[in-house]
Amino acid sequence: MRAADVGAVARIERATFVAEAWPRSAFAYLQAVFAATRPPRGRLWVAEAPGRGIVGYVGVELSALGGEADVINLAVDTAHRRRGVGGRLLDTVVAHCRARRIPLIWLRVRAGNRGARRFYRACGFEAAGRFRDYYDDPPEDAVLMALDSCAPRPVVRRVEAPSPEGAST
Repeated sequence: MRAADVGAVARIERATFVAEAWPRSAFAYLQAVFAATRPPRGRLWVAEAPGRGIVGYVGVELSALGGEADVINLAVDTAHRRRGVGGRLLDTVVAHCRARRIPLIWLRVRAGNRGARRFYRACGFEAAGRFRDYYDDPPEDAVLMALDSCAPRPVVRRVEAPSPEGAST
């Protein structure tokens, strides 16, 4: 993700997470922190569609202790969902972690977000626990999900035509 991408990422963030959306400044801050640390403690990527610009993003934070990473956010523009964009963004995170020999990848998802939970399960994540009242607006538990980045990943195939989106840094 480049500094010029922050506006588009913040727009997708607001549309996806509404009241709990991170402000634009949070993405700029993360970019600066990740760039300043050695080795880098995290990374943000965007997915772009030709002629449409940025259609999704994902971020990962790497533990300072090593051995694990946290998917801090993943969102895809409403018009581009169910076209493989989210899966390709997660593939990028997994490849990044594998290359750094980080086996454990965590994420949190709203307990009531069955579609997202189903998506993450299809990508190989498994429920590993629960955080009570993790979300505020509205109050809701988070399901903690985990993936072993070194294990073989399931292949998710869709019947629809492939989309032109791709992940870029």
